[in-house]
Amino acid sequence: MRGPMLRKNKENINQSGFTLIEVMVSIIILMVGLLGMFQAVNLALDRNLENQLRQKGIAVAEQQLNQLKGRSFSNITGNTSSSVRVTSGSVFKNISVQRQIDDLATSESKTKRVSIRVWWNYRGKPYEHQTVSGIGSTELSTGN
Repeated sequence: MRGPMLRKNKENINQSGFTLIEVMVSIIILMVGLLGMFQAVNLALDRNLENQLRQKGIAVAEQQLNQLKGRSFSNITGNTSSSVRVTSGSVFKNISVQRQIDDLATSESKTKRVSIRVWWNYRGKPYEHQTVSGIGSTELSTGN
């Protein structure tokens, strides 16, 4: 009698549930998939912040150019360098600003070329944006 009962118990044990090795393998596969997903989310957040900083840099350059265009033509002078502190989410960055004004006046027209260059570093990588515009005088010369 002992022989058949022992055989019956072995069959029941082999068919009930997962082994420890099967559970460990499935946990490892799940961890690899989750780590890949977390890396993708981290990369997406980093690129998003990089683009936000680029937009802030472009906005700073446009703001500087618009301030110059709001001045009278004779007051648009001087080459300057400065720094602007911007925030993007929880990141604070200094954006360097360089303004260069060149007088392109000829005998017939009064024009100045304004160049605004902004640059910043993010994670050791340099970024730069430059905006160039011509500003002309609205004064009409009267020739006799």
